[in-house]
Parts: sequence; C-alpha cells; structure tokens
Amino acid sequence: MSTLNQNMTQEDSNVHSASMRSRARQQQMLWSLGFASFLVNADNRAITPMLPAIADLFHTNASDAALLITAYSIPYGVFQLVYGPIVDRFGKVKTILISLSLFSIGTIACGLIDSFAWLLLLRFITGMFAAGIIPTTLALIGDQYDISERPRAIAFFMSLSTTGQALGIVIGGLVAQFASYQLLFLILGLVAFPVLWLLWQQRKHSAVPSAKPQPLCQRYVTLIKMRRAWLIYMLVFFEGFLFFGGFTFLGVYGVSVLHLSYLFIGLLTATYSAGAFLGSRTITKVIEHIGAPRMPIVGSLLMALGFCLVWGWESIITLTIGFIVLGFGFSYCHSTLQTYATDLLPQGRATAVSVFAFSLFLGSGLGPVATGNIYDRFGVSVMLGASSVGMLLFGILCLSLLRVSVRT
Repeated sequence: MSTLNQNMTQEDSNVHSASMRSRARQQQMLWSLGFASFLVNADNRAITPMLPAIADLFHTNASDAALLITAYSIPYGVFQLVYGPIVDRFGKVKTILISLSLFSIGTIACGLIDSFAWLLLLRFITGMFAAGIIPTTLALIGDQYDISERPRAIAFFMSLSTTGQALGIVIGGLVAQFASYQLLFLILGLVAFPVLWLLWQQRKHSAVPSAKPQPLCQRYVTLIKMRRAWLIYMLVFFEGFLFFGGFTFLGVYGVSVLHLSYLFIGLLTATYSAGAFLGSRTITKVIEHIGAPRMPIVGSLLMALGFCLVWGWESIITLTIGFIVLGFGFSYCHSTLQTYATDLLPQGRATAVSVFAFSLFLGSGLGPVATGNIYDRFGVSVMLGASSVGMLLFGILCLSLLRVSVRT
C-alpha cells in the first residue's frame, strides 16, 4: 500500500511538472509572438514622424512621401483575408515563421536602398508579409488556450502589439531627429532575427493539431450564415472606426491646444500602452465578476470616459489619465471580441480571425477620415465630443452581443 501511494504521488508530481513546463513554454511563445507583433506595428507607425525628413531626402513633397504609409497599409489590410485560408491549409506556426522571416528581410532591404521608387515597392512587399503575423497569432492562441484563459492571453499579446504602435511613433521621432530612416529600418529588421530564432526553438512545442478545415467556400458560407459572426464583425468595425478615429487626433490636440512638443506627445502616448498592459493583467478577474459578454460594454464605457476626460478638461494630467483609461477600455473590449472571433469557426479558425482583422482594419482606416472631416470643419473640441458620444452609442450597440450570448 505504501509503495502504491508513493507511485501515485510520483505520477502526480510528474504530471504537475509536465503541466508547469507546458505552461512555461506557452508563456515563452506568447512573449515571442508579442515581440513579433511589436516589431510589425512599430515598423508601421515609426515612419509617420519621419515623412518630412524622407520628403527632403528624396526631393519630393509630403503627399508623395505619405504614399509610403499607403503602400504598407493597403496590402497589410487586404492580405489579412488572403492569409486566413492559407494558414488553415498549411499551419499557423509555419506561416508565422515564414512571414516574419520575409518581413525582416524586406525591412532590412528598405534600409539599404536609396531610391524612392524602390522604397515604395519594398514597403508594399513588406506590408504583404507583415499581414501574416498578428491574425495568425490570434488563431494560434485560440488553439493553445481554452476559452477561460484565452482573454488574458489575447489581452497580454495585444498589450505588446499596441506598445509597438505607441513606441513606434516615439522611435520614429527620435530617429528622424538624430539619424536617418535607413537606420530605423535596419534596426527593426535586425531585431526581428532574435525573435525569429526564439520562435524557431519553440516551434515543436507550439504546433497544436487542429481540426481538419472545411473546404474554403464552405468556411465562408458557414460564417455568412452565422448571425453571431455578423454581429462580432460589425462590432469590431465600429470599435476600430470610433476608437482610432478619436485616438489618431489626440496628438494633434496635445500640440494645438496644450502646445506640447511632438516628442513629448509621443512619450505621453506610451501611457496608453501602460493602460493596455494593466488591462491585460486584470481582465481575467474582471470577467470572473461580471462575465465575458459584459466586457465590451465596460470597455466601451471606459473608452468613452477617456475621450470625455480629454474633452472636458484641458490639461496634461487629464490627457495622461485619458490615455491610460483608453488603454484599459480598448484592452477589455477588443480582447473579448477577439476571443469570440477565435471561437466562431474552430475548424477554420484562421479564416474567421482573418475576416475579424480585416473588419478592424477597415474601421480603423475609415474612422480617422470621418473624424478628420469633423476636426477640419468644427475644431478639435467638437471632434472629441463626437468621439465621446460615439463610444457611448457603441456601448449600447454592445448590449446586442450580451443579448445574443444570453440566448445561446
């Protein structure tokens, strides 16, 4: 009997040790994927403050230089839809490794050439490869984490991803002031190689066998017939439209109203990332208390509060608090919507997530155009007011998700 108890204790210990090792490998993989998404978003955002310097260097105007952003963002958005079926056919880890490898090579190439036409072409190609990293990672998280742990994993991943967006602007501003755009691309491309090596080391433990995918047409037909899918895609479109529509102009507000420098605004924007990171660490506890279907409502109310704070009081303190609250709100809302998207079509998870990512891209692209028109016609105060009210209305729209969740 004593020997039997010892054997059972030893087996329990072995199972516990194996579970701990598996969890540690999951965390290592999540950090590596988070850094990969950080680089993709930093590469996307860092070029914005460098446009005047690039225009001077190539003896062109600012509008032509801005085509570098368009050349990256259009393939980045469109190829979200292309990668979904590819990933479901050939595998998530393999797609991420190939995409990150080609992204790093393309980014380094951008730092080695001195022709505007070639730079434009390389940015287009780099955007194509970058599109295969973040949505594929979200689908992989859907495979590796069960539904109860998934919101926290997604929120943590997105906190690193959004940090790349925020710090990318700061990095671009610093490089524009003290060096050249070529150094920026060389650094981002070279830093991708250690991340690639880490992912390569972890690939054997991260390739989770998934269900055999449906035929491509059947996957899209299934999604089209799914009312829940339409609701989630609609919500993430409006989330991107309203959030990025207002968030894009907070820097303009800081410069024009508070008379802050561009560098200081860039540093201040990083507090948004702090809010998003803290949101990723608390989201599981909040879900335990109020339930996942209510999280988009809470997140939208927090985002509305963030815009209201900036709108109502003109000070650096309220702008900083507003950034932090916006980070919390976006983390709570977006991570929950992403979690639902990863569970729409388990037998074609990457396809479902790719449509989700495209919907967000479409909304985040159109939102700044709409708020830009409001800003040009009525000024920054009306624009912030519209963003605040829009987020409140979005919270009401999120109630529809709660009702659908209760029924199902």
